[in-house]
Amino acid sequence: MENSNVVLDAEVARQQLAERITRARAPRIPSTTYRSLLVQRMRRVASRLDS
Repeated sequence: MENSNVVLDAEVARQQLAERITRARAPRIPSTTYRSLLVQRMRRVASRLDS
């Protein structure tokens, strides 16, 4: 019975590792992109307020 627990633990560990690798490979949008979009929106709002 102890042997099956070791096998199950190994399988769980393998799946967790696979999930971590998948998350690490996922492309991330840099925060600078979000900042530049925010700046653009703020400039549009400011120009509307000035008009």
